[in-house]
Amino acid sequence: MDKRKKTSDGNTASVKKKRLVITLEQKCDVIERHERGHSNSKIGRDVGMPESTVRNIIKHAGEIKEKGKVASTFCGLQTTTRNRSVTMIEMERLLAVWIDDCNKKCIPLSRAAIQTKASSLFKAVKENGNEVDSEETFSASGGWFDRFKNRVHLHHVKITGEIANADENMAANYPDVLKKIIGEGGYTDQPIFNVGGTGLFWKKIPFRTYIFKKEKTQPGFKVSNNHLTIFEQHECGHSNSKTGQAVGMPEPMVQNIIKHTDEIKEKDSVPAFCGLQTTTRNRSVTMIEMERPLAVWIEDCNNKHIPQNKAAMQTNAPTLFKVEKENEVDSEETFTANGSCFDPFKNQTQLHNVKITEKTTTTDEDMAAKYPDVLKKIIEEGGYTDQQIFNVDETGLFWKRMPSRTHISKKENIKPGFKVSRDRLTLLLGGNAEGDFKLKPMLVYWTQNPRALRGYNLQSLPVLWRSNKKAWVTKAVFEDWFSSYFSPAVEKYCKDSNIAFKVLLILDNAPGHPTTLSSLCENIKVIFLPPNATSLLQPMDQGTIATFKAYYLRKIFEQAVVKTIGDDAMSLTDFWENYNIRDAVENIHHAWQQITANNMREVWKCILPHCANSNFEGFPSMKQAVVEEITNIGRKLGFDDLESDNVLELLDSHSEGLTTDDFLHLDQQRAFEDIDNDTEEADNKQMKEFTLKEFEDIFQALEVVKQKIMDADPNVDRRIQIHQDVDKALCTYQRMYEDLKKEKTIESTLLKYFKQE
Repeated sequence: MDKRKKTSDGNTASVKKKRLVITLEQKCDVIERHERGHSNSKIGRDVGMPESTVRNIIKHAGEIKEKGKVASTFCGLQTTTRNRSVTMIEMERLLAVWIDDCNKKCIPLSRAAIQTKASSLFKAVKENGNEVDSEETFSASGGWFDRFKNRVHLHHVKITGEIANADENMAANYPDVLKKIIGEGGYTDQPIFNVGGTGLFWKKIPFRTYIFKKEKTQPGFKVSNNHLTIFEQHECGHSNSKTGQAVGMPEPMVQNIIKHTDEIKEKDSVPAFCGLQTTTRNRSVTMIEMERPLAVWIEDCNNKHIPQNKAAMQTNAPTLFKVEKENEVDSEETFTANGSCFDPFKNQTQLHNVKITEKTTTTDEDMAAKYPDVLKKIIEEGGYTDQQIFNVDETGLFWKRMPSRTHISKKENIKPGFKVSRDRLTLLLGGNAEGDFKLKPMLVYWTQNPRALRGYNLQSLPVLWRSNKKAWVTKAVFEDWFSSYFSPAVEKYCKDSNIAFKVLLILDNAPGHPTTLSSLCENIKVIFLPPNATSLLQPMDQGTIATFKAYYLRKIFEQAVVKTIGDDAMSLTDFWENYNIRDAVENIHHAWQQITANNMREVWKCILPHCANSNFEGFPSMKQAVVEEITNIGRKLGFDDLESDNVLELLDSHSEGLTTDDFLHLDQQRAFEDIDNDTEEADNKQMKEFTLKEFEDIFQALEVVKQKIMDADPNVDRRIQIHQDVDKALCTYQRMYEDLKKEKTIESTLLKYFKQE
């Protein structure tokens, strides 16, 4: 029976079995039970042994009885084991790798050659190691060789009596032998084939190049000194069995190696073959914990187009180090953020898309002033109208955050651990210069299946739901949005508007915006705003997004008022605890609907001056009016200390970079919902659907409401009109109810028919 367990990826991994030691006393007990007439299966159950072990003991009963006579007592037996030193273990590991490598290269090996290599490796390991027993000696005897070969399972290694040399006589005679074979078979040159195996250092270049010299000076794993390994074959999509055949290993061994890929790559330092010594620097827990949130902060600033220089990062790093050090046992450790530490840090965190400037970049006002003329020329050459010109931009949103002067915010701040107010999502908002077509918002969250949305069809949400671990718009997410939504949506819009399907999409230089978008659709031309002028030129940043966020907060306060009054009123605290991401999605949709066509058109005046509207009151006054409404509603909710400045502070915080406290707690966001084991179950759950009873309850409740209107409204024409409007609005539900009722009736009829049969 194959005793292997399934891993999470569906593969099997070998399980190391614990060796069962059976004493002589136990063996004699098994023999006595057998002589008394007990069956093998019963003996196995009684003594706790497999039946095959019992059969093996009975098979060798004579030998076991002889040993029992020699022993004075069963309990006096003693087992002696040989403890192999660390030097021996390390030497044999390196020797096994060397033998296997020679075998793959078809290099013949003799017993004497292996014993000589073992002696030299033992000496090298002993000199470079820290073995306590420096007096240990090693003699590569024949007995050691047999035990070594069994230990490392080198079954496929061919050991010759002496190192084989090229047989020149055989080579000289072989053409005549081959000629005879060809003549007998009647072969021509075309059907005669030959293949041969060869190794390839797939990432090695000439040693007199600066790339080779740079790699050679770096400690650790050298890519150019390794064959196409098991890990690389696995990454190329090769099956475990195929990989095992290629490298000459059993499939279970390949599975075990792949399972521990990270550990092996970290520990595997083969330079011990050459007597080299590798020095590694042990980084403390404080350093590791400091660098992780620092990388998050840098990438967050990069996504928000906040220029970063080395000085700013080196200033922030000691602050984080100091915070982390408070919880570290080793209080003597110090840290200086010098220039030599920055390059290794950037390589470790793989911040390839981060642009580091020597000094902080300032806004290029001259370029911003010239850009409208540049854009005008592009529009004239392409023949674009305002309906065909689009812009989108990303923005962060702390979807569950209250103003700082509210008791809810104060209560949350004193609680330890992760703060829900730090839970942020990213939105992609935009539309065209005409203002008559707003794009459906794309929402990027850090999980695909939050609890509040389980059972719901994500495709039916009023937003485009996407996810990645950092809740950011990456290149992959943006390309998917461009191909699956934007291109089809604008094509349909152009067709409905009876205009040509040619579109100009204007983007900023965010890392998540691929430069190859135009190649995905020949009808869409993508251009990028000049660097260092985004804040002055980006249309969506000129008031639309700020006003949207104000509408979002106002909607939350309005909902709080509704929920905290009436017969079924709940406390404000309960309302806020129950407020979830599903509510946020609905409020995002509502706030986006509040942005009018005039609002959307007005923001384009920064790059399209003809879009300016003299009658438009301006976004600052609009935003201030909404802020005043929020403040007044907040006071009705009991936020007596709430001022307009507190609301403005909250609205501005959505665009701020992460604070030290924020990104120190950012990883706790991953544990906020336990989704690791529930994601697959959530995907397999059946989507929520209406039932007949739910439809009937809705219709019954609406009949009560309509009757109250009929009784209360003295205007007959008005109440009849409202009655008709309600029925018209519910006609879709009425059709769904009738279809579901018909479906249930058919199922019931079929069930009765089969019962009768």
